[in-house]
Amino acid sequence: MNKDVSRRHVLLVGSALILTACGNRGQNSAHSGGMYYVVQIGDTLSYLHRRSGLAVETIVAANDLSSAHLRPGTKLFLPGVSQLHEDALAARLDVVSEPQQVDAVPETAANDVSDHENIAAPLAGGYALVPRSAWTSRAVGGNNNPMGGVQRITLHHTGEHAGMGGLPDVEVIRRIESYHRNERHWAAIGYHYIVGRDAKIYEGRPAKYQGAHVSSKNANNLGVSVIGDFQERLPSPRQLAALSAFLDDSRSKYHVGRGGVFGHRELNKSICPGDALFGWLKHYRSA
Repeated sequence: MNKDVSRRHVLLVGSALILTACGNRGQNSAHSGGMYYVVQIGDTLSYLHRRSGLAVETIVAANDLSSAHLRPGTKLFLPGVSQLHEDALAARLDVVSEPQQVDAVPETAANDVSDHENIAAPLAGGYALVPRSAWTSRAVGGNNNPMGGVQRITLHHTGEHAGMGGLPDVEVIRRIESYHRNERHWAAIGYHYIVGRDAKIYEGRPAKYQGAHVSSKNANNLGVSVIGDFQERLPSPRQLAALSAFLDDSRSKYHVGRGGVFGHRELNKSICPGDALFGWLKHYRSA
């Protein structure tokens, strides 16, 4: 047996290699221990962040990654990690939720969805606006802050939530809402609006409340997320047209210039909304 390998006492655990002692591991030699993880189809850096507890930047630096896209089969070193935790969001993918009945919406919930009626009329053929009451009857929790007026708009994508690529748009929204409320203990889904692959704009958290989409920068900030992973590809032309029309209408409603529309990565350390969609956003701002 190779002496260098024998000194490490490597244990095989599933698809991960856990290092129980230090040896000469090249770029990882400065770490006192950790584990290797083999990337699976659908894995993202945010998914590994949730399971390992490591910051995305730490994973990138430890593996000298030049791209945020993870290729299946790649072996990543996770410094200081001995085991991965269950991903609360991915665990919910095993449960198929039934469509919710919204015939009788509680008064508090009805009050929460009133803001969508004030959105400017959509451009012809641009998009259809779906109120919050169409996909949930649950009222927004009391642990919220008032928006206080919108001064900027931040664009996101849902690609950092692994394993939801094949789900219908409404199911994606319901599961993100469930994760944000039940695991993060937020008042509601963190985004104010979600752009579906069906070119519909779904109301998430009512815009009269601050969202939970940019850490420490949610005040006066409207959060818009696009369903899909747009690190390497753009949304469909139909989805992009809906996004563009909705951004135009929202900027008109709130008197926000094109320069007031940001990508998540510009306000926090993040790869969101993906390289491809961020490239589109830069073009949108300069138009």
